[in-house]
Amino acid sequence: MSNPSIDKLIEGILKECTPTSEEEINLHAMANKVKNKLESCVSEYKLGSKIKEIVFGGSFAKGTWLKNEADIDIFIKFKNEVDYGPFEDYGKLIGMQALKEYSPYLRYADHPYVEAYVDGVKFNIVPCFDVSFGDWKSAADRSPFHTSYVISNLNQEKKNQVRVLKKFLKSLKIYGAEISIEGFSGYVCEVLILKFGSFLSTIKFFSTYSNDNSVIGITKSDHEQEKHKRIFDSFLVILDPIDENRNLGSAISSRSVATLIQSSRKFLANPGNNYFREEPISRPNNDLKDLLSSFILVIEFKYSDRPSDVIWGQLKKMTRSICKFVESYGFRILKYQCNVHEKEKVCVIALLYESLTISKLSFKIGPEIFRLHDVEKFIEINDGSPLKWLDNDSRTRCLLFREFTNAKDYLEFVLTNKPDLIGIPRGLKNDFFRSFKIYTLDQNPSLDEHIKNTVSELLYTDGRVF
Repeated sequence: MSNPSIDKLIEGILKECTPTSEEEINLHAMANKVKNKLESCVSEYKLGSKIKEIVFGGSFAKGTWLKNEADIDIFIKFKNEVDYGPFEDYGKLIGMQALKEYSPYLRYADHPYVEAYVDGVKFNIVPCFDVSFGDWKSAADRSPFHTSYVISNLNQEKKNQVRVLKKFLKSLKIYGAEISIEGFSGYVCEVLILKFGSFLSTIKFFSTYSNDNSVIGITKSDHEQEKHKRIFDSFLVILDPIDENRNLGSAISSRSVATLIQSSRKFLANPGNNYFREEPISRPNNDLKDLLSSFILVIEFKYSDRPSDVIWGQLKKMTRSICKFVESYGFRILKYQCNVHEKEKVCVIALLYESLTISKLSFKIGPEIFRLHDVEKFIEINDGSPLKWLDNDSRTRCLLFREFTNAKDYLEFVLTNKPDLIGIPRGLKNDFFRSFKIYTLDQNPSLDEHIKNTVSELLYTDGRVF
């Protein structure tokens, strides 16, 4: 049944996020100007024999971009016989030279592409191969097929519904496939609207989401759902309609999916404009910050210049490694937040511990007494234990003494003396060990702005979700 208040709200949001005719005209003129520059560069470097065509893609080509927020993707389609090495080199050459007056730079996905801002609009110049359907050579080869599929199946009304869904996800900070976000891509939004028909139907689906309906496909039977559950190991499975062997949900974090599920429930119960507004994360109140400051450990370091997706991937991997390592020693981390501050070239990790100190005593649980060889191995490995016993469950146990009982002291010691025990990505090691600092929040009352921002995110509760 239709809800007039929600319908009216969505109608108002749609007006806010639909581009004006003037914006559309200006963007098309700008896009054609850049495309002409690329084609001229191809001619200048005599690469016409290697390239089939240059085409528009992404939300611009499909007509689903948000008002005043267009990114324009342009795909350089290389002929299939071009080898992968020259394919990457020529792709970079064309993008960098054609847009040299706009300070272009390289970005990386499965292969490098060029990005530049032209009159305030971001352009992505992406090489791909001109392949037959299904004969993919690079990850970007599907993109032109995505564009054709969406254009053929998404009418104007549904394009508008895509815009509303994007606005909703963006306000919750779960829109975008970048490693820093691990959220819902523009193409995923289009597929969801093709599947469910509208923004409202989409969030109604997610408000009742469960493992029983965790596979989303444009066309699928119950048998196919079970098959794809077995194939894909991810919290959410979204089948690519042009290649059902590909899971669009694999790049979406379980946290992003959970945020959509809970915010959908809350929105349906109490709809409001605030679900479509990008609000800055507020500073935590001083009482909460003061209460938790002695439980928060901060690690910061400077890094050398590199693409955003690369540093984010390295930092997230490193953060997970640190958390896993310190928890294996007996500490418990309740929550963590990591951030890249590109302007200052600083990475920050903030860890909220249950306690920064633990007991001097620990114990290990061994195998059941019936497993002879395992029991003997357990006793041998823990030969230095001053106390060993058999418990009422017939398992062997032993007492151990920890060398460190303070989280900061332990982490400092390991990072300084045995850094290989922690999985720090090779590309970060030099930067990290040259500049890292580690301290508890209460030890450093005068925080730089980037530290304050990271701590604010760590201690933030989104009222729209909870």
